[in-house]
Amino acid sequence: MKDKKLTLEIEKGVDEKNAKVGVSVNVEVADGKESTLSGSVLLVEKCSSYEILQKEVSRIKEELDVLLEKSRRLFEAEVGEEKSQGVNEDMSVKEIWDFLSMIKDPEVLLVKFNSMSRQKRFEVADYVLSHCNVFSGPASIFSMRYNSEEGVME
Repeated sequence: MKDKKLTLEIEKGVDEKNAKVGVSVNVEVADGKESTLSGSVLLVEKCSSYEILQKEVSRIKEELDVLLEKSRRLFEAEVGEEKSQGVNEDMSVKEIWDFLSMIKDPEVLLVKFNSMSRQKRFEVADYVLSHCNVFSGPASIFSMRYNSEEGVME
C-alpha cells in the first residue's frame, strides 16, 4: 500500500444536534505497473453522538488488538519453528503431522499447513484422515477445517 489515511466523515445537519460523524479509510494501492487504484471505505458508520462514535472506535480497536495478538503468535511460531527446524517437506508425512499436531493455536496450524507445497498438503491430509482419530485433538480441528478440493485448511 502506498498511502492510507483515516478521515472524519462529517454530515452536516440542520443544526448541531443533527450532525453525524463517521470514520473512513482512504487507500491508494499501486499495482506495481503504471496504474494506481484509490478509494475510500467507511470504517465507522456516521454516528449521531460522540458516545456512539467512541463505542464504535473502541470496537474496532478491540478487533485490531485481536489481530495483533494472532499475528504475534504467528511470528512467535515462525521464530520457534526456525529454532526447532519446523516442517521440512523431506520429512515423512507422519513426522510432519507429529510436528503440526503439537501446535496449540488452530490459526498457526492453518498457516503452517497451508504454507507447504500442494502435493505435500494432500499427502499429509491423506495420512491424517486415514490414520488419525479425527474426532478429537488436532486431527479433529484439521478434519473440520480441511478443504479436500483445494487441499488447504480454511
